[in-house]
Amino acid sequence: MEILKKVIELATPYWQRVILGVIFGLMASGITGAIAWLVKPALDLVFVGKQYEYLKFIPFGMFVLFTVKGALQFGQAYLMGSAGLKLIRDKQNELHKHILFMPVSYFHQESSGVLISRVLNDVRMLGSLFSTVIKTVIVEIPTIIVLLGIAIYRKWDLTLLSITLIPLIAYSTRKFGKRVKRRTKEAQKKASYLTQRLGESITGSKVIKVFNRESYRDEKFVYENKQVYRETTKALKLKEAAKLLIDVISGLAIGLVLWYGGSQVKNGSITSGDFASIIAAIYMIFTPVKKLGDAYNFLQEIRASLERIDIVLQTKKEDAGTIKVNGINERLVFENVSFAYSSHAVLHNINLEIQSGETIAIVGPSGAGKTSLADLLPRFYDPSEGSIKIDGIDFRDMDISSLRELIGIVSQDIMLFNDTIGENIAFGNQAATRDEIKKAAQLAYADEFIEKLPDGYDTVIGERGMKLSGGQRQRIAIARAILKNPPLLILDEATSSLDTASETLVQKALERLMQDRTTIIIAHRLSTIKNADRIVVLEEGAITDIGTHEELLSRGKTYARLCDGLLL
Repeated sequence: MEILKKVIELATPYWQRVILGVIFGLMASGITGAIAWLVKPALDLVFVGKQYEYLKFIPFGMFVLFTVKGALQFGQAYLMGSAGLKLIRDKQNELHKHILFMPVSYFHQESSGVLISRVLNDVRMLGSLFSTVIKTVIVEIPTIIVLLGIAIYRKWDLTLLSITLIPLIAYSTRKFGKRVKRRTKEAQKKASYLTQRLGESITGSKVIKVFNRESYRDEKFVYENKQVYRETTKALKLKEAAKLLIDVISGLAIGLVLWYGGSQVKNGSITSGDFASIIAAIYMIFTPVKKLGDAYNFLQEIRASLERIDIVLQTKKEDAGTIKVNGINERLVFENVSFAYSSHAVLHNINLEIQSGETIAIVGPSGAGKTSLADLLPRFYDPSEGSIKIDGIDFRDMDISSLRELIGIVSQDIMLFNDTIGENIAFGNQAATRDEIKKAAQLAYADEFIEKLPDGYDTVIGERGMKLSGGQRQRIAIARAILKNPPLLILDEATSSLDTASETLVQKALERLMQDRTTIIIAHRLSTIKNADRIVVLEEGAITDIGTHEELLSRGKTYARLCDGLLL
């Protein structure tokens, strides 16, 4: 009942196509029954009654019946197939949208390969729900009923003898189906790992090459692929074994009918026309029975996919408050904030007040919690303890979209999309005009290299902007932030990986971006942080000192030691 309810739920949006497909299927079943029914009168009239003048009509009649049946089956197959494709499209859209609104913490627990596999591979399995399962049930069950009716009408005892083995088919199919489901789930799990390996090989190509690890990565991929092959072939073996068993039982049933029915013809209890009609009907019954067995196994595979899909859809979306905010009028405050990834504590009792328009730099040794502190601001994560407030309003009470509209981030790891430069700059402001995009690029010192490109702002920059240099990518990201015009700016190691020439241009662009904004800077370069209004020193997740560059140097504590290692 559970899977039946799920099938009905999935099919409901496409009910018009499904119902029309049902009608076509029932009509095709009726014609199949008519063909079996007409065997007796055709044989008795022409061959027994020796009225050979009717022989010329039989081939034409069969041609018409099979043509009409084929047309109905074509229409039904198209309707069910297109409904399946619509289901795939809509379910992939639903999954993608759900994934976009899941908390960032989820992506630390589940690999991208697993998610991609569920959106693409698992959802594609659902297409078989209409094209194989529902289509088969709609056509074959009525066909079985019609053919059984004909066979019973002709000779009930002979028919009952043949169908005594059908419960054995049903029992065997169910047993095999459960094992098919288990194997399919395992194969899908292994396939998701394979997707992950492939993604890593593509995105990590530079690292793989510089360490000469092509062969090692290939061995990993081959191993994962072998696991997918093993599990898939085990499922295939089970499905084909179920078909073999149905064939064996069908052969046994037909053999019984031939033995018993032949003796009935010999005794004169039935005519040869009756016997031929019964044989035709019973033989035709076991073909749809076999198809129903296949459909049941397909249903088990679909159930395995549905369970994996539901794991994603049942994952809770980000908590979103209701209070809309439009700026930082007075201050941003951290109150007794602590944070931990799972059981690993990262930040401890952070208390920090940042005035509107103030520039704060955060420094500390690697692993001190600087980026984790910054990640709390756009609510990528929520504090384990304490609260963060803007003008007295807790972040968790704010409408999450309006909160994020306040924030612009420029980091070392720039994420650009495989789209045009113009689209990437306008990513945070889709209503921007081309002139506004160009103005933002000019302020970010990006216009100079964009205009030299063959297609200018319409140049497609490749995955993660790989067609651009590091400095160019940074300036595109800065232009994107300038166009968004956020009141709160986070600069996370925005210049740490650049050469001197690129850093000079990026630094100028950042200075323009920081004007009249509340800014939080995380940097390893002294030149980036020494002009901040205040500098916060983090050690092992706790604030150990706060002051200006000169004040912290004069105290001769951690900051002074850090300055010895910072680049000028």
